[in-house]
Amino acid sequence: MSSERLALLLAAGFSRRYGSDKRLAGSPPLILRTLSTLLPCHDRVLVVLRRDDEALRRLLADSGAELTQVPLDGGLGDSLAHGVRTLLAQGRPIHSLTIALADMPHLSSASLQTLRAAQSGREIVRPLYQGQPGHPVSFPADLLPLLTSLSGEQGAQRIVARHQARLRCLPLGDPGCVQDIDWPNDPL
Repeated sequence: MSSERLALLLAAGFSRRYGSDKRLAGSPPLILRTLSTLLPCHDRVLVVLRRDDEALRRLLADSGAELTQVPLDGGLGDSLAHGVRTLLAQGRPIHSLTIALADMPHLSSASLQTLRAAQSGREIVRPLYQGQPGHPVSFPADLLPLLTSLSGEQGAQRIVARHQARLRCLPLGDPGCVQDIDWPNDPL
């Protein structure tokens, strides 16, 4: 079995700044737009949902993505760690893992393909748009166990900083890699 290029879509947030569940905002819902860009560019996509997120679980049931729900609602680090633990527990060979945020529906599939092609399996690959660091970030398989220890609101920045020598910044002409949806007036 060859190693897989996976994506982890973090979608367990509470949209506090947005004021309502932004994952369901727009038509089609924001989360489906983000997911539809990720699916064709990865061998498998795992979506991390909140603990009691049955509406989203039903919405995504036939999406082609795998779903998992965090056992306890926490922060970004908890969701990330849970998702990585879920993938590692499956015991399948992993080449790399692209960590994506559910509230970034403007990212182009061309950018994801470029990110995929740039991932050698040895580097952390992070997109840049006009010098600004963006998302998603792709990690090689050997660093995934480090992500399982994250918790709270702490994302993977600490691990990226610790492995700065392995960081490859990839300039992209895609503003979608830095545009997230935080406020109701952000363009969907």
